[in-house]
Amino acid sequence: MRYVLVLLFSLAFNFASAGELELPPNQIEAGQGLYQEKCARCHGHDASGGNAPDIQGVILKDVLGSAQGVEMMPRIVLQEAEAEQIAIFLMSLAPDQARIRLGMD
Repeated sequence: MRYVLVLLFSLAFNFASAGELELPPNQIEAGQGLYQEKCARCHGHDASGGNAPDIQGVILKDVLGSAQGVEMMPRIVLQEAEAEQIAIFLMSLAPDQARIRLGMD
């Protein structure tokens, strides 16, 4: 199942060239709406922290792992597509961090 999620996520964006991350604007917008609904109360409007850590630049595996509930964070029910869209939005906020987490840098 995890392999399928990674494969689906890899199809959600393109690598325009070495080191460049290209994220679909419609997926960023959808992810932003989901993020505001499910995450912003604790992680802040721009994901830079608040009552919870800064999560700008996190990738799909981070979103999936955290949604299962970690430390102080409760479990959040997300559909696969929702997790992908939230991750794409968070990656768009800090693309340099996302590239590092994806092993592109």
